[in-house]
Amino acid sequence: MSDSAAVLTYYSLLSIFPILLIAGNLISLLRLDTDWVLSYIKPVLPVPVFETVSPIIRSFLEQGSGTTLSIGILVTIWSASQMVAAFQRSINQAYGIDSTNALVSRFLSFLMILVLVILIFIISFVYGLSETVIDTVAPWLHISPQLTQFVGSMRLPVSATGLFLLACLLYYVVPMVRVKWRFVWMGALVTTVGWLLLSQGFALYIRYFAQRITSYKTIGTFIVTIIWLNLSAYILMLGGVVNAASQEWHLGPSEETAIVKQLRKTRRSMKKKPTKKRSASKSKHH
Repeated sequence: MSDSAAVLTYYSLLSIFPILLIAGNLISLLRLDTDWVLSYIKPVLPVPVFETVSPIIRSFLEQGSGTTLSIGILVTIWSASQMVAAFQRSINQAYGIDSTNALVSRFLSFLMILVLVILIFIISFVYGLSETVIDTVAPWLHISPQLTQFVGSMRLPVSATGLFLLACLLYYVVPMVRVKWRFVWMGALVTTVGWLLLSQGFALYIRYFAQRITSYKTIGTFIVTIIWLNLSAYILMLGGVVNAASQEWHLGPSEETAIVKQLRKTRRSMKKKPTKKRSASKSKHH
């Protein structure tokens, strides 16, 4: 699992800024308040990582360009799909399934990232609309300002719920096996709790034990980000292993999806065709 986490960390580092570029340009179309968006991201990130990422997100949200989005979104999504492809290879190993053709795997990862971007856009729209509706309806329904402020202050539960749903979606869609929904939530819960504990614990560790690292400014922040990404990859892989072990314990070995079976069948048929031609040519020669 350590090798898989290291590979996932590497591709996450390459993909994080393309993903931020896509999400920032999409969310900027909704005209959401930048501080409001950052308030939901802050609970799930360690302080040093948030301080590094927040100026980039703020820049994308405040200066997002629809032209940039329309021109570069496909190239950017293709670059970001490296992370999903690496995660898919690792999670397939947990289920005991060999990876399919690299190009096909990359194309499927591209589609998954595209769906993820659309979901981010929809969730952001719903969140923004809900706050607008609450502010509009509250005076009519005579809702107390204290209750409105309380609902608006529920940043951590909302962020945790969003993270849990995203983990459920990843663990259900990414593996190239028939995954049952009833075995997905356990790994998603492990990932959500582990990530939140990591974010809070990592912030305390940096604050009290690793100040010397952060004192190196940019290099220190880069080191901290890599360590956090590596630990996050471990947690993400752990959730996948929990799901795979639980499903195998109850249902036995996992079964490949229909598309994977068809791909393997096509590959075998393509490999058999040249041998038939060679045997035919040999018989003619004799």
